[in-house]
Amino acid sequence: MKKENSQSTLGACIRMERLKAGLTQAQLGSLIGLKESRVSKIENGAPITPEVASFILGKMGSELQLKVIPQNADDNKTSAFIMSVIHHFAQVKNLSLSKAFRYLTTFKGLDYLERYMDIEQSLSYEDITLNLSRVCANNGGAL
Repeated sequence: MKKENSQSTLGACIRMERLKAGLTQAQLGSLIGLKESRVSKIENGAPITPEVASFILGKMGSELQLKVIPQNADDNKTSAFIMSVIHHFAQVKNLSLSKAFRYLTTFKGLDYLERYMDIEQSLSYEDITLNLSRVCANNGGAL
């Protein structure tokens, strides 16, 4: 049976398939010959090989399929733009990069920036910083 899954870790994929199968961690452990605690560790990010994940998923009637996706050049440009905006915001607000990132994330500034990327890219850094400040203030931020 083929299933497509975009979970970020093999453990998260295993957890999702276990839950779909209606199994507890203890039941899955018995099925594959591991203790419940080991199943828990795997599901919570303990490193496993694709071969082990494939074995575990196979025991639940699923199949692991890996897909290689080329990195998009536009993603690199977008990331570079966002990083430059965060850097400018940090300088203007006299924050470290990590504090600026956390602030913009917490108060939805980066969500706004990603949503209106096309418009924001046409503005000056000063205008972008002003827009982000307003969005963050509207979401509870106070700098």
